[in-house]
Amino acid sequence: MIEDAGVIENLELLRREWAHGYVIWVQAGMYCARRRDNAAICRRPKAEDLRREMDTDYQACPVLV
Repeated sequence: MIEDAGVIENLELLRREWAHGYVIWVQAGMYCARRRDNAAICRRPKAEDLRREMDTDYQACPVLV
């Protein structure tokens, strides 16, 4: 169970922006995202780092679902 309000808020923000192309969760203190088209996974320790990674990934190759 995620009890940290900041983590919950970060997940909600990431999902609001990126849920169309990525499944997003937190596991073992890492923010994680899996592309919906090819299942590639990215893990970052901070929500902002994951957001930047997804942005870079999406700009290079938009998610096709």
